[in-house]
Amino acid sequence: MARKKSFSGGINSLLESTVNDTGIEEKASKERGRGKTQKKIGADSTIASFVIRTDTLEIMRALAYWERKKIKDVLEEAMQQLQLEKGDNVITKALEEYRKQAADE
Repeated sequence: MARKKSFSGGINSLLESTVNDTGIEEKASKERGRGKTQKKIGADSTIASFVIRTDTLEIMRALAYWERKKIKDVLEEAMQQLQLEKGDNVITKALEEYRKQAADE
């Protein structure tokens, strides 16, 4: 059962890190002026929300079903293929610029 939020502590109490009943850490943070919730699920995984076209999601679901995989595995494979297509130079430069911009915020 999920823990209820107390609104008596003001806005800061709502933005503090919490751990829900399943043991997943929930941390509210600001990114580019918008509120964003991230959930760490292990050393190298994070739950994230994305806006995606409905037809693209349907294709992902169909491929996952057809190949008896999870949607996250289909997405991971697609990203690996995109990384190979873009090449190491582009990926390295993009990561450097992104990390530099994120550190400035």
